Amino acid sequence: MRRTTTALAAVALAAALLPVAVTSAASATAGPGTAAAATRPAGAASAAEAPVRRAPDAAAPLGATTSRSARASVAPHVPGAARYDGTLSSSVRQVIVVSAASWRSRTATLSLYNRVGSRWVRVATYPARLGYGGLVVGTRRVQDTGTTPAGSYAITEAFGRLTNPGTSLPYFHVTNDYWWVEDRNSLYYNTMRLGHLGGFLRRTTGFNASEQVATMGAQYDYAAVIDFNRPHPVVGRGAGIFLHAYGSGSTAGCVSIPGAAMRAVLQGLHRWAEPHIIIGPGSWLAA
Repeated sequence: MRRTTTALAAVALAAALLPVAVTSAASATAGPGTAAAATRPAGAASAAEAPVRRAPDAAAPLGATTSRSARASVAPHVPGAARYDGTLSSSVRQVIVVSAASWRSRTATLSLYNRVGSRWVRVATYPARLGYGGLVVGTRRVQDTGTTPAGSYAITEAFGRLTNPGTSLPYFHVTNDYWWVEDRNSLYYNTMRLGHLGGFLRRTTGFNASEQVATMGAQYDYAAVIDFNRPHPVVGRGAGIFLHAYGSGSTAGCVSIPGAAMRAVLQGLHRWAEPHIIIGPGSWLAA
């Protein structure tokens, strides 16, 4: 589906209707020379800490029931995503819905919604690409299968080869020393880490390879981190699932959209709005 000519204006208008953003010091661009504690994303362990690594997936429960008092504290129904009714907190004010035709789909439609009062307003729609292996329920995903995890996930940070386009999410302006750790034996599995700090295999090919993100081309000019299998990862379920700019074709499990659209989406995402992304086949999401 092509984007309407008023999409970017709508993003600005809808954002103006929401509370004023409060940007923390954490959203400042991180540099490769900062102290180790400052270069780790929120929730990453220090070298002396061993994180809990096999906690259950944090995706929203399916089919959960809620009491009347609980319903009062949840977000309203998200269009096209009835499966997750009652599972998003009332503090969530931005949602991205990625809807595909089937589990085998490699393409989808991405819609960005801002919450205004008790209703969701769609402010942009873009074509999207998925993993070469299609979709799979997140809790059943296996690393290196090229599948995009279906489910509901927070978006808590962003990064890019280019400077921060204007998001208030914590943003890492990456250089060649920035790696996304996918080494199953590392304490830093599924986090961003500076290579010179060590703690993982620094290689980009073979088993337990990681991503040297600044060398991956224009697809990582801008990217938002999807909190799949984070912050307490199940080793082997997968790491490095992002919303990023188009590459050469289907992804290895991420969701990608055109580069200009990715820049616009980041500009419209705010930390205080607790953005979430909901991914899956349209019929499954609506069930």
